[in-house]
Amino acid sequence: MEIYKGTGKTTTGTILLTKGISAFVIGSSVEFEDLTTETIRVEIERANGSNFEITKGTMSLADFILATTYGEDAITNNVVRGLKTVAVCEISAHGAVHLFEKDVIKVTLAGLVNAETYVLNGIEEPETGTEIYSFERKSMAPDDTNKDFNVAGFDILILDKSADIEEVNYTFENGRTVKYSLFELEAMSASVDPVAYVKNDGKVDSLFSKKIQLPLLAVVNVNIRKSQGALPVSLILRNQL
Repeated sequence: MEIYKGTGKTTTGTILLTKGISAFVIGSSVEFEDLTTETIRVEIERANGSNFEITKGTMSLADFILATTYGEDAITNNVVRGLKTVAVCEISAHGAVHLFEKDVIKVTLAGLVNAETYVLNGIEEPETGTEIYSFERKSMAPDDTNKDFNVAGFDILILDKSADIEEVNYTFENGRTVKYSLFELEAMSASVDPVAYVKNDGKVDSLFSKKIQLPLLAVVNVNIRKSQGALPVSLILRNQL
């Protein structure tokens, strides 16, 4: 179902969905790698007050797309419709999000470029489910050189591809710790999802210039060691259902 389509606006405002969906289809006339200011916020508002934040506040739209397409779906395009970016972004693992009476899904796009077009659709399903993804952001300050992140319960990591990072250490459920370089992490990422991005010229990319998509199965801690830099290092985590 169509949720929003527009040009000349910097925000969609908060849109209320009364039908459950399993995924958002996000389209834009902006190339994926050029999505920088755009953000998304998604929340399930329950009539009984037990609200559930899927994006835990506002989240970068590019990060949301990366975290919801890794491993299964490619970021594509639709030139005929003037869309340089098209992504199917799952928010529910099995079927559409189950909505009880008076429940709604609230979605907001903001930071939109006034001259560009943005499209937002929802995928309906014949069945509903209660296994809903959520996303959390963690960060490492520019002057931090060694930091641990508890990632138990998460299955996907989107990591800034920072030149300041020297090594990344995974600690697994069995207690063992393994050290990886950024090059090794890139190779691991591409092996899981070799067709990550189909560009407008037909070229297929396995990797992105600014971010690395990574699996976290059986990983309980991520330790990052880096040199001091000018910018923080961000991590986006998807909860494991």
